[in-house]
Amino acid sequence: MKKTRVTIVGAIAAFALAIPAGPAFAVSPSQQECEAQGGTFDRSGGQVSCVIVEEGKNPKFTDTETTTGQGNIGNKEEQQQACEPTGSGKCPPGQF
Repeated sequence: MKKTRVTIVGAIAAFALAIPAGPAFAVSPSQQECEAQGGTFDRSGGQVSCVIVEEGKNPKFTDTETTTGQGNIGNKEEQQQACEPTGSGKCPPGQF
């Protein structure tokens, strides 16, 4: 009887410890949205960013779109777009 009680208590304790760990490793909605678009998600302090790089018709040109926000992508959202390796940062017409 004592061995059964110890086993049951051990199982309950292990289950109780496992439940809070699940949400701690959950992915944020901003990260899910970014990665679904093929982007790279980063969180540093309260600032989050999503960088999406698209290759143009000519592989030497890439269009990089960076979206940032405070806490999540939708809060105080800022977008920057740059085309590389042009000096102006703008893509040639018809490139994308």
